[in-house]
Amino acid sequence: MTTTAGWERGKRRKSGSSWASWLPLVLGILLTPFALRAASILALSGVGGLMLLYPFVQIVQNPTLHFPGAFADPLAQWIMYLQFPIYGLLMTRTIKSKGFWIALNMVVLIHAVGIGVAYLLARYQNPYLRL
Repeated sequence: MTTTAGWERGKRRKSGSSWASWLPLVLGILLTPFALRAASILALSGVGGLMLLYPFVQIVQNPTLHFPGAFADPLAQWIMYLQFPIYGLLMTRTIKSKGFWIALNMVVLIHAVGIGVAYLLARYQNPYLRL
């Protein structure tokens, strides 16, 4: 009898939609202007600094992939504005089913893989580049 009550309580908590589960999306939207400001400062430090904040922009704009400029530049702008809200949306969706820590680790892993791919593409483009 105790296990049934615990199961129902856990099921209710996961299926319910609360305002706290949407907090990562709201934070992602609110952090975007600050990240854009930080990107303008990091751009002065070189490719490495900007790569840590916006790795997917660096991937899209890398000449190794041969994306045409007419496609890569608008896509890079969209990525800059949508990266952190998408992270927040992914966290919001994952928190409902898996929990906060798994959602946070998932977003950190996605960002780390993006940094790794951007670093490898930059290294492939110029093996003498020191990042």
